[in-house]
Amino acid sequence: PKGRTETLQRGNNHVTCPPKLLLLDLKRNGSIVLRYEFPQQVVPIGNNYLNKIVIDDAFGGFAYITDNSGSDPGIVVFSRRLHQSWKVRENNSMRAAQNAVQFAINGTELTFSIHIDAIALGPYYNPNVQNDIDPQVDPLLANQNYERNVYYSPLSSYHLYSLPASLLRDPEYVAKATPRDILEAVTDYGRKSSQTDGMIMDNQGELYYGLLGEHSIARWDSYKPFTPKNQIIIARDRTHIQWVDGMGFDHEGYLYVVVNRLHNFVAGRMRPEETNFRILRGKTNALSYVQTPNNVFNNDVRYKYDGEVDNSLLHYGVSSTTPVSSRLETASIFGRGAAGAKEASLVTMMVLMVVAKLLAA
Repeated sequence: PKGRTETLQRGNNHVTCPPKLLLLDLKRNGSIVLRYEFPQQVVPIGNNYLNKIVIDDAFGGFAYITDNSGSDPGIVVFSRRLHQSWKVRENNSMRAAQNAVQFAINGTELTFSIHIDAIALGPYYNPNVQNDIDPQVDPLLANQNYERNVYYSPLSSYHLYSLPASLLRDPEYVAKATPRDILEAVTDYGRKSSQTDGMIMDNQGELYYGLLGEHSIARWDSYKPFTPKNQIIIARDRTHIQWVDGMGFDHEGYLYVVVNRLHNFVAGRMRPEETNFRILRGKTNALSYVQTPNNVFNNDVRYKYDGEVDNSLLHYGVSSTTPVSSRLETASIFGRGAAGAKEASLVTMMVLMVVAKLLAA
């Protein structure tokens, strides 16, 4: 919302520069607002693959970054207020699953074991309240408990997981927690129909994610169970949706999807005469997760507040700053319905740039 963006510099085996996090001010021609070098014990030079990043504006600002290095995968947490970073590791949910290392995408078959990759930040909710329709439940107050989940999935996995953001933000907890402590804090939502690389949450609590083997983009309302019925395919196209890598929102309700045919690049089958890199656009009438209202959840308010939160911001039960009911009612946001995917493209294509993402050596 402030016109700033974060970018990662990994570092590799061929350079001596340490991995960095840069905060750029896009309103000032990309001038560097913050530069942070990760310490060796958190992100070692030449032995990391910093990949996806989400931003949490709570308590001075945090960044949650997936590191899917082969030897030490995990979620790297950066606190802007503390100007420190630490790493959260969990072997069961953050490492590749052996039943998901086979990829078959549009005739290209690959086998690789890639750890934690996709990441998204969910909406606020009250973990102390389970019933979201009981009119007798008082609205969520700022001095009550509240939480956000950080959702993630290894690339080589069919499952979606989450950890509470409050635990990731706590360096003392992370330093003292045992592997069992972290494991017990993980939520396993269940199975997706394929592997996922790109993933993003909107400001209404809807999770959008690619399904690589199905040439599809799916949507899930995070207030509902993660069942096949609630995982809705909103776009499917064997030509244009080949390897969804990243996603983003603009301020007009459009979702942008980066597609790059990474499977062909890895297999050495990239054809330069074809269009391999695309940015697809579809109308969702939603905004990015970073636009989630946070009136009382700001830098000045920790765990106590003297008044009630405006009822227009928060619902009852599993209260959140995002509505329980979605405004997205149709089966597809990309023009035509998913049923017509075989006959025509479902997307409005905007080829804005050529993006090539290389796997770590």
